[in-house]
Amino acid sequence: MKSPKLQNLLFIVIVLAIAVFLLGRPKEQGATATVTLPDQNQQIISLDTNGQYDFEANGYTVHLVVEDGSIRFVDSECPDHLCEGFGRLSKTDEMATCLPAGVSVVVNP
Repeated sequence: MKSPKLQNLLFIVIVLAIAVFLLGRPKEQGATATVTLPDQNQQIISLDTNGQYDFEANGYTVHLVVEDGSIRFVDSECPDHLCEGFGRLSKTDEMATCLPAGVSVVVNP
C-alpha cells in the first residue's frame, strides 16, 4: 500500500501535467475566426495576420483586433461593452458576441 504522502504527490503531479497541457497549448497555425453579422453574412478572418476589422451592424460600429494569433472586441460602440470582456479568443470553438450589434465571433481550427 502506498503512503498517503506519495499518493498526494502523485495526484498533484498528474493535476499539474493536465493543467500544463490544457493551458500551454500553442496557438493553432492556420486558425481563422468566423464573424457573423445580423443579416447572416459571414466573414472569415485569418488569425495569422495582425490587423483591425470594423463592422457596422444594428447602428453600432464593432471593432475587432487580430493580434498574436487571437481576436478580440475592442472599443465597440455598444452601450454595455460586455463583448470586450470576453478578452482574447484563440482556441478552437471559443466565441464572443456583441448582442446590441448582433455580431458574433467564433474561432475555427
